Amino acid sequence: MWKKTAKVQEPDNYGKAYDYAVFLLSLRLRTAGEIRHKMAGRGYASAVIEKILEQLRQQRYIDDLRYAEIFLDNLKAYKNFGFYGIKKKLLGKRLPVELVEQVLAEGLSAAEERAIAKRLLKKEVADIGYMESDGDNISYNTFSEEATKQKQKLAQKLKARGFRGDVIAKLLF
Repeated sequence: MWKKTAKVQEPDNYGKAYDYAVFLLSLRLRTAGEIRHKMAGRGYASAVIEKILEQLRQQRYIDDLRYAEIFLDNLKAYKNFGFYGIKKKLLGKRLPVELVEQVLAEGLSAAEERAIAKRLLKKEVADIGYMESDGDNISYNTFSEEATKQKQKLAQKLKARGFRGDVIAKLLF
């Protein structure tokens, strides 16, 4: 199915390692962690990898902070993930934990997370005829057992998407 990645013959060859790093960046933007992982998987020496990463930073081919900010903006605009869901996606890009926490603290407010949750809930509750939205909260016209179960299902769905508990509570309860 998938070919196993071939190890390089010359792990200390700076020129070939640099060419491989630029090739990876030509396919799509990557973080320093992703490039480091790919190059280490190919068998390049760690000293060579670090030297190349430093050169790529100086040439402004990689910038983890800018990458994280753009990735966060795209997730907020086009996807329906909460704080923890976005954090998981950013960490999956092999970004440093401190950088991820900084970007999330600056770039994702509780109000923005609530707006994303509302957007997701609008898609989810389109089928349910007995729900109303009064701006900030979603309320049920009835207090039936079925309505309570629907609220619980929606809360679980929001939690699975990484929304914080206070955001879920403000919207549903």
